[in-house]
Amino acid sequence: FKEPAEAAEAEEVEEGPQTPQRGAARGRKRKAPAPAPALQPVKLSRAELYKPPTSEELNQLKETEDLFHSSLLRLQIEELLREVTLKETKKKKIDAFLHEINSLLSAIPEIPETDIIDQTWLSRGVKVPFLQVPFNVKGKFRFLPPAELSVVGSYLLGTCIKPEINVDVAVTMPREIFQDKDNLNQRYHRKRALYLAHIAQCFSKENLFGSVKFAYMNSNHLKPILLLRPRGKDEKLVAVRLHACPAPGFFKPSRFYPSKNNVRTAWFLEQSTPKEGAPEPPTPHYNNSVLCDTMLLSHLHFLSSVSTDFPGMKDGVALLKVWLNQRQLSKGLGCFNGFLISMVVAYLLTKRKIVKMMSGYQVLRNVLQFLATTDLSVTGISLAKDTDASLPALADFHQAFEVVFVDPSGLVNLCADMTASKYHQVQFEAKRSMEILDDRMVDGFQALLMTSKPMLRTFDHVFHLKHVSKLQSACRKMQLLSELMDQGGNYVAAALPFIVSLLTRGLAGRALLVAHSLPQTPEWLIDAEPPKHKDIGSLTFGLLFVPEFAASALEKGPQADCPEATDFRTFWGEKSELRRFQDGTICEAVVWQASTVCQKRLIPEQIVRHLLKLHADIPESSICYTGALLESVIKSGKEALGTGEEDMVNVVCSYDDLSRKLWNLEGLPLTVTAVQGVHPALRYTDVFPPIPMKPIYSFHNQIKNKQLLLPSEQKPCPAYIAPLKIICHMEGSGRWPQDKEAIKRIKAAFHLQLAELLQQQHQFICRPAVTHIDVYKDGYVFRLQVAYHREPLILKEVVTPEGMLKYQDTEESKQLELETLHRPNLNSSLHGLQQQHPVFGSTCRLAKRWVRAQLLSDNISEECVDLLVASLFLHPAPFMPPSSPQVGFLRFLNLLSTFDWKNSPLIVNLNADLTDAECTEIKNKFVAARSRLPVMFIATPKDKWNSVWTQERPSAQILQRLLVLASESVRTLEEQLMDPLSNQDVKVV
Repeated sequence: FKEPAEAAEAEEVEEGPQTPQRGAARGRKRKAPAPAPALQPVKLSRAELYKPPTSEELNQLKETEDLFHSSLLRLQIEELLREVTLKETKKKKIDAFLHEINSLLSAIPEIPETDIIDQTWLSRGVKVPFLQVPFNVKGKFRFLPPAELSVVGSYLLGTCIKPEINVDVAVTMPREIFQDKDNLNQRYHRKRALYLAHIAQCFSKENLFGSVKFAYMNSNHLKPILLLRPRGKDEKLVAVRLHACPAPGFFKPSRFYPSKNNVRTAWFLEQSTPKEGAPEPPTPHYNNSVLCDTMLLSHLHFLSSVSTDFPGMKDGVALLKVWLNQRQLSKGLGCFNGFLISMVVAYLLTKRKIVKMMSGYQVLRNVLQFLATTDLSVTGISLAKDTDASLPALADFHQAFEVVFVDPSGLVNLCADMTASKYHQVQFEAKRSMEILDDRMVDGFQALLMTSKPMLRTFDHVFHLKHVSKLQSACRKMQLLSELMDQGGNYVAAALPFIVSLLTRGLAGRALLVAHSLPQTPEWLIDAEPPKHKDIGSLTFGLLFVPEFAASALEKGPQADCPEATDFRTFWGEKSELRRFQDGTICEAVVWQASTVCQKRLIPEQIVRHLLKLHADIPESSICYTGALLESVIKSGKEALGTGEEDMVNVVCSYDDLSRKLWNLEGLPLTVTAVQGVHPALRYTDVFPPIPMKPIYSFHNQIKNKQLLLPSEQKPCPAYIAPLKIICHMEGSGRWPQDKEAIKRIKAAFHLQLAELLQQQHQFICRPAVTHIDVYKDGYVFRLQVAYHREPLILKEVVTPEGMLKYQDTEESKQLELETLHRPNLNSSLHGLQQQHPVFGSTCRLAKRWVRAQLLSDNISEECVDLLVASLFLHPAPFMPPSSPQVGFLRFLNLLSTFDWKNSPLIVNLNADLTDAECTEIKNKFVAARSRLPVMFIATPKDKWNSVWTQERPSAQILQRLLVLASESVRTLEEQLMDPLSNQDVKVV
């Protein structure tokens, strides 16, 4: 969705008069838009500032105080609603287009009666929009003009939103074209498709239409529709969708109860003689698809009656549609579309959980609360009145469908095509959204309604099923013949619920959510064959992990003598084995092979590949797992060393041991008050962590009296060992001098004494210098630097010509503060963040590797990159904190490219030390002093006003370059990762 100002400008250009200048400009290349100016504080006169509010303004203020966190949220929602609502000028154009379609439909010529399989009357330029497998079916077909035309859906109710305006028109087929047994064996569905094909054949010759195409309604191949778009500049204005539906009252509803069968096994398998005595399986999805067509008008009337005198419903449904669109939940087979969300609002209204006095924002909150707390896969709901005992019960629907939401007639399950996994994703998103709305520290409007959530940035691991045709063998393996019949041969729809339930069970305890993409079939030309089931491309699955258990190498099962042990062995196959545990029990267990941290993160991949091969007969070559594709770029030189995370742990362990020894040194005149590391490796964010280096004595000449090794000329040059800087704070005392030069001498004396004591008490090799001391320990070199807490203040002392003492920042004092105060504090905070989120360090390393690959590492500090990544973990809304380096890196690129650096400060609330009031104060002062602040402003609890890590760099030009590179990188990466058939090399890091 466009930002409000941008959308308004586009609207004005679209509807403005066509001048010669504008027409001439079309042939020229457009210039890039100029960057928006920085926001300036509004200046009001004294009279305007103290003008008393009107009664209407007081009412709005009261309502805002009760419902919204701030008046800004209310204004943002009102502006969004104005942008997504259809303008009256466009409605008039759409109405005129509909009237012309109406007149054309009534003038379509009849065709004589023929067999359904005799389709010679269709011209070669039109194909039947239906997969006619098996082809032979009984019955007759003839075309008669529609008995009735009705506009149904969101357009008539006023709840349709931009950018895609679809107008649904129900075309009622006359009763005369139907026969008694049209409910059987897809006869109705094929007549419906032939009816639309003849309309398309006639409309393709009309100049009124810019395009005449077929599509599947919500990608359900049993429900083809005809798409009509106007010719000329209004072609993108609207798409009119023609739905063919049966004459009212023709079909008996009792024939389509969930327990009834309407597809015969002998016909579906093309057997000459059916098996006698074998019961026919129920076909609830097939039955539901027919009933949906019979209820189009009744659903419209029901929603129309509900929305009467309820303006908040229109706004609420519009906001909910935006919310669903941003989460990619509103399109595809089994989606949670706008019609379904309107029915949820109607249900809450009938149950008095919503009243007609509520605003759109209240409707949004109440619906999200309902979705978050109600599991329709366990307890279904119904809009029907409990008066007719002959109607199917909710239990009958639950037996046939995974998710149950029954319409007012008591016959149609509105969630028939939805899997339990997809509803759980909707439920999870609703819970997360309610948490965001209740959190005053989060910009709820931006997180909920303006931020898109593609699968790659939402889920920790993503994998693709490259060849969905393999699901045919999965259906055979899992014995899903009845489901295939019910779905009209759609093996993707038949196998998907079983695949997801299989993965959910296998990843139980590890995965918070197992989700799948919605199969989507694109629209096609009327002269093309209808898309086959495999034409949906690849199926994508997303895994959202529980960080504490995702990398567990052990899957413990029941005890060997329990009845459940057999089921456990059957589920895991040859991977299951008996093991004795420390408590003495002997249990079934599955152990996954993983020696490094990186391999442990990929244990879910082993589980996915094993289960799909074992139970669904899907070969590993058909699975493209992109969960850790990017981790290869941070691997160390030797493959056995993994991604270097183990090396980082070794460095930190050695540092911790040195820190303890410094605390316990005996003989110092002043005690050590703090030991703080400042090197990136000590906060787990060094791209290439130091590896312990032991000297090869044969390559050196030893000078024993000085304990030195001199490299030999005939041998290779010794390896360089990068020092790890540590700040060692000494306690305050009256014996410290007040002169900066004297302090430096005292610190040099401490360096000498520390070296002597570490050598005497712990036998470390130490080399003291005036400004530091190098300690060789465990193959690492630690560079200790003594610090005195009052030294920066003393460096700020300046004597004026009048002899007065004052304090002002100098370059020397700022640098010392950075080294001894800011950097150690940041290191400590980020080290703690790594303990909470184990993939924080790896994400930082990927981000820094990317910055270096763009040759910009000299223009942006390491601390700046670490803080950018830290904000993704501390303020992840609308996402969950990353549990894999790959998703963290993608979000880093997206944050860098989409954040409004010109008008907003990035607040990183380390350790949650900033309050809501302090964050508001930072934002206000930032706006007031924007021109004097760095182009990239990052505020932390210890650095609210200065943004010390971005004071000098990046410059405005470098920042703009970073944004362009990040935007292109995230686009390229997501294209690569979402295309399993492409080359999987990572090209942007």
